[in-house]
Amino acid sequence: MYIIKLDEDNIDDYVDYVTEDVAENIGRMFYRGILAAEDNTLLAGMVWEERNLMLDAENESFITWLRIDRDDAGEALFEEYRTVISADEIVKSSFSLPAKTASKEIKTLENAGFTVKFMEGDLIKARLSEIAELPFVRKIRIPDSIRPLKTITQRGFNAGIKRFMSKGLYGICQDLPYLSRNYFENDVSCYSEDDGELNGLLLFHVNPSGGLVVVIMAAIGSDYGRILPQLIKQFVTSALEIYDPDSEIWIDRHNYASLALSEKLFPRGFGIPVYIGSRRES
Repeated sequence: MYIIKLDEDNIDDYVDYVTEDVAENIGRMFYRGILAAEDNTLLAGMVWEERNLMLDAENESFITWLRIDRDDAGEALFEEYRTVISADEIVKSSFSLPAKTASKEIKTLENAGFTVKFMEGDLIKARLSEIAELPFVRKIRIPDSIRPLKTITQRGFNAGIKRFMSKGLYGICQDLPYLSRNYFENDVSCYSEDDGELNGLLLFHVNPSGGLVVVIMAAIGSDYGRILPQLIKQFVTSALEIYDPDSEIWIDRHNYASLALSEKLFPRGFGIPVYIGSRRES
């Protein structure tokens, strides 16, 4: 049995095994991936994101995808995983995997020393039409300070990202400053500007399976409660001109602000069921 380390040069060879949504992250600043194989047959695979490497906090690893097709391959996979994360001084590993597809991987995780718990996940999905029909969205008027992302200069975009990162606002992407502007859907993403400075961002990424993923939804200053709904209205207005009303919007309730807003937007929304867990690394 042998281990394959995934990178930008070889990921196209393994897209069918890891799926396109997983494969697109290989090559990003903090993402790592490995596969276990024997006789040219893939038997297991894992992709994770290393977190807090640029922050004043313990280095952590978050497993975003795991596939185990044979038990001994899973064991070999985690042996290699421990070696790789040790080099980056990771002190804690966590995971969140869809319960619908990860039931057979739980045994391997438990054997590797992870706690395992079944719960409602942070990711909720809604239709574009659902958001457009919300009463507050219908009532909002879009001010001149709210604009589509496609109208901003590259310099203005870079300065805005830098400003939000300096305040610890990076949405679901700790590698936000390293992502190309083309990573975002410029036609429906939008921003707010005040006195020449960005004070609101609503950025979307379209994943290969077609979901419009909210990357960051944040505003700076005391007017954030007014700005965020205006950004949502701008997004809806632009998106309805381009996308089918049944298009899926993916929202990750990764912090208190996104949780509070998602509860306001979708009070009956239910997160996708997941298995979660963690272990300390020696």
